[in-house]
Amino acid sequence: MFIVGVGAGNTTRNIAVIHELRRAAPDLDIHVAAQGRAADLLEAEALCPVHRLRTVTYGTSGSMGLWNVVRSNLSFPRRFFQNRAAARRLLESLRPDVVMADSDFYCLGVAKRRRVPLASLNNSPVVVATLRRMGTPRGCGFSARVIERLDSWLQHRYPDRVICPVLRREEGLDERITQIPPIVRPGIEPWGGKGESVVVVTGGSGLGTDDIDLRGITEPVVTYGSHLERVPPHAEQRGFTLDVIEVMRRAKVLVVQGGFSSVSEAVALRRPTVVVPITGHAEQHVNARLFEDLGLGLAAPRAAEAGAKVLEILGDLGSFESRAREHRITTDGAREAARILLEMIG
Repeated sequence: MFIVGVGAGNTTRNIAVIHELRRAAPDLDIHVAAQGRAADLLEAEALCPVHRLRTVTYGTSGSMGLWNVVRSNLSFPRRFFQNRAAARRLLESLRPDVVMADSDFYCLGVAKRRRVPLASLNNSPVVVATLRRMGTPRGCGFSARVIERLDSWLQHRYPDRVICPVLRREEGLDERITQIPPIVRPGIEPWGGKGESVVVVTGGSGLGTDDIDLRGITEPVVTYGSHLERVPPHAEQRGFTLDVIEVMRRAKVLVVQGGFSSVSEAVALRRPTVVVPITGHAEQHVNARLFEDLGLGLAAPRAAEAGAKVLEILGDLGSFESRAREHRITTDGAREAARILLEMIG
């Protein structure tokens, strides 16, 4: 059983884990509780029954600053209790052998009280450890000191096992926290041909997209996700879809936001990439900086710099392509996550 969040990023990695569970244990009875777009996408995959929760999400634009988080979550307390009650009813009726929570925490206390083996798929403990080592990114104080630390506290307090996909391991973490390679969807594989266009993939919510500026790019530009205002006149904007893997594989330069699922897919595709973290989102800034430090591409800590970073890659495309092709980071974390869950089931 999975409890997953509203975003597409959480959904794609859960799809990958479910595929691995199906491969390893075809008779396993899997149920998913999901909200918003996650529920829509999981129902479309038809991998298992989907139980809908009340949607809780951030606003349609803006940053991870205090005001936007508060404004976007005025209905959160009521929906939290509604979703917690729904999770309790599901646990009582399904009587699962194991619960895995991905990002959402409605089921954490309920599962703990019912003494159901509880795992979570969450890298906040690693993010907090990395922030201690790297320091808080500029403008991310609220996210780093409140959101990430609270999430990390929850992961240390409730789950029996925390499954943390990472780009680079952090030392000295609790023994219950298992760091695994990144998780990507089936079919995310590198392509050896010549890139065709600049491909931009953002979230459908619009969060963090207001300031992305790509106007100086003369190469063909195709965007997927939220409508962007600052693009060259020749850009094609095709809206939100998950059916974009083949286009991403053939990108001359890939532009993604800093969510871990998006960064993981860029790693797996081995294309020159610019990572544009959401303003004020500490985890995304950590992901972007690690991505650049590992030589996988460039980070654009300010969204307005995204176009300049793309032009920097295009100006030395051969070198960036070589570095992207030659890295040795594996992206088979779904298999490891499935192994841990099956081990917990026994």
